Amino acid sequence: MPDKPRVLIVAGPDVDARIELMKLLSSEFAMEAAGSSKEIAAKFEKTGFPYHYYEMERTATPLNDLKTRKNLEALLAKVRPDLVHTFDTKPCVWGRIAAAKVGIPAIMGTITGLGTLFTDTDIKTRIIRLLYTPLQKKACGVSHATVFYNHDDMDDFIRMGVVPPKTASVIPGSGVQTERFSVDKFTQEEQDKLRTEIGIQPDEIVVTMITRVFRAKGVMEYVETANRLKQTHPKVRLVLVGGLDTDVLDRLTDTEVEQMKQAVTWLGSRKDVAAILSISHIGVLPTYYREGIPRVLLESASFGLPLITTDTPGCKEVVKTGNNGILIPPRSVDALQKAIIEIADNPALRQLYGEASRQRALNEFALPIIAEKNAEVYRRLLKR
Repeated sequence: MPDKPRVLIVAGPDVDARIELMKLLSSEFAMEAAGSSKEIAAKFEKTGFPYHYYEMERTATPLNDLKTRKNLEALLAKVRPDLVHTFDTKPCVWGRIAAAKVGIPAIMGTITGLGTLFTDTDIKTRIIRLLYTPLQKKACGVSHATVFYNHDDMDDFIRMGVVPPKTASVIPGSGVQTERFSVDKFTQEEQDKLRTEIGIQPDEIVVTMITRVFRAKGVMEYVETANRLKQTHPKVRLVLVGGLDTDVLDRLTDTEVEQMKQAVTWLGSRKDVAAILSISHIGVLPTYYREGIPRVLLESASFGLPLITTDTPGCKEVVKTGNNGILIPPRSVDALQKAIIEIADNPALRQLYGEASRQRALNEFALPIIAEKNAEVYRRLLKR
């Protein structure tokens, strides 16, 4: 029996987020991973996948980027997989360019979202964008496949001439473990215990937003909405889960952090996100960050939650107004408040939207479906 083709996943410090995808692909491909964190090596050792560490600085400077590229070239020349599949911003650029330089036969990149790079208009971001776009064009040019999480990102890159149309395609997100992200996994006792811990009363409607906490995620719009609802709907509890991101340009000020603490039930970074979703009634993400497909929307949908998010790339791939939730304009507190009230005040609508969310998760975004779509691209590239 011939050996399985060797596929190397290249990403940043959170490449371990791809482990479940790798498990499903491993029946057909010999999966390995490369990442910029030493701490996650144990996770790969436990699952039996070879893990390769390379050094990468998060900040984008010419010297740091040159080091990253050289580190990746040395790693890929040593490992020599049959196919390299890159994720995340810097690894997706430098990983593909490095793979071409050392002669890897099949190169694939997944662009998971455009972030603030293509939405912010401050001078620093515009300069970075001017430098980044040609590099991304070069990386896409040496790739045999470039995958996007949503159609808006793909269409924009084609329109700008960054990616050749013949190598571009969409795979909607990283997939969700629909069996794990299910209310059936949590007993009533576990849910009651969590409510008590957080301080949620049995008759409260729980609205949950899960995100890295910085301005472009719509955090301050969520805060203002919470302040308004306290006056009109005191039984609607707005919960925020996620740690402060202090490395981004639009991080919250100290004053805004204090306002957030006063307005919402802020739980900080948590490892029990699934459990928190199990006691939630509505999932919210009022982002104006350029998302790929937000994982939290997929997880919330899998839990059968009605969803409220912005009518923006990535988010609108998951939520359809009148089907499984409500799309609102970005930065609109009025629209967010109205949408929450509409769903919170209508139990029948919550059930209708929630059931539709669960079905969309099962039919379109379940991890086995996404894994097979990636496998189809692998097979096509390896046949070249």
